[in-house]
Amino acid sequence: MSKQDTSNLPGVEELIQLARKNEEIASKLFEIEVQIMNIAHSRDFFEKVLRLVQDSFDIEYVWLTLTRKAVTNDVAGLSNLPQMPLHEVHIADTLDFLRITQSSREPILVNEDLEFYRLLAPGFTLEHVASLAVLPLIVDGKLIGSLNLGSEDIVRYEPSKDRFFLRQLAVKTSICLASVVARERVSFLATRDPLTLLKNRREMEETLEKELSRCRRHDSVLAVLFIDCDDFKQVNDNHGHDCGDAYLKFVAENLTEMVRIGDTAFRFAGDEFVIILPNQDGAGAKLIAQRIKEHLAQTPLIYHEQAVPVHISYGEAATDQIAVIDSKNILKLADQRLYEMKAQKPSKKKQPSQVM
Repeated sequence: MSKQDTSNLPGVEELIQLARKNEEIASKLFEIEVQIMNIAHSRDFFEKVLRLVQDSFDIEYVWLTLTRKAVTNDVAGLSNLPQMPLHEVHIADTLDFLRITQSSREPILVNEDLEFYRLLAPGFTLEHVASLAVLPLIVDGKLIGSLNLGSEDIVRYEPSKDRFFLRQLAVKTSICLASVVARERVSFLATRDPLTLLKNRREMEETLEKELSRCRRHDSVLAVLFIDCDDFKQVNDNHGHDCGDAYLKFVAENLTEMVRIGDTAFRFAGDEFVIILPNQDGAGAKLIAQRIKEHLAQTPLIYHEQAVPVHISYGEAATDQIAVIDSKNILKLADQRLYEMKAQKPSKKKQPSQVM
């Protein structure tokens, strides 16, 4: 070899080592993509991503940050993510997240002034982090959060370093997540009433059968409330169908807020709702129904700055009030009592128009 060739050998070796390292990283990214591309649920997806990224690249701290808007507005499984361990997921105020990241859709690398990024991390995490990579997560064209990599090595995520593979990880994670969210939305909407987002009648029937089976096995009680909106037709006639839709959503939201954890509200049909109350007897169910009725009567819907009264009738039934415990009997009794309450209400006759 010539003297010139000899002097170039270290450079060639360095390039070969770099190529091998890049090939290894690319292979790991491909393996991560293969393992996450067919996951059906977002919680399973993120748990898998966090574990794979941490193990594959030997990163000390890996966690997820989601904007509060992404969690509260999404109809899919993102609403369940706050239940993940605190060291794995952090919910950030949406405006704080956008301010800190400057809405960047490119990976952010920092190794100084990390206190500025504290709102993106669980309370204790950044105490041990010397350098940080914030990888954007984008679903349906919207920035919904970030996948965060924290290292105790101050130079690992030094800002001047190349972001190619971090960008690849961010893109692969976002694309696979978008697929997961789309599948979850389809599954979610198949079981939901599209207007109120309450579970639908079919889900109610299946849930009631399961709960009644549990009652029979454990000798426990269960109650059902049948709820009907008294003046819904008048709301549509007087204020229009858009107001009628807002009225039904308002009732659904209040039912959801007022029931206990473990109770479930369903939209049965039209302006009728059903609430299933596990571990509740007939007397307790009646008290709950009366409380809901009084709350709605005192809390009108505000529509276009106008108060629209909300009045309901209800019928309650429980397993301690029927001889044979099955769904037909308990629903029939609740419906019968609903009819009796509505029959007791004075009819509202339309007043004749006045002639001048």
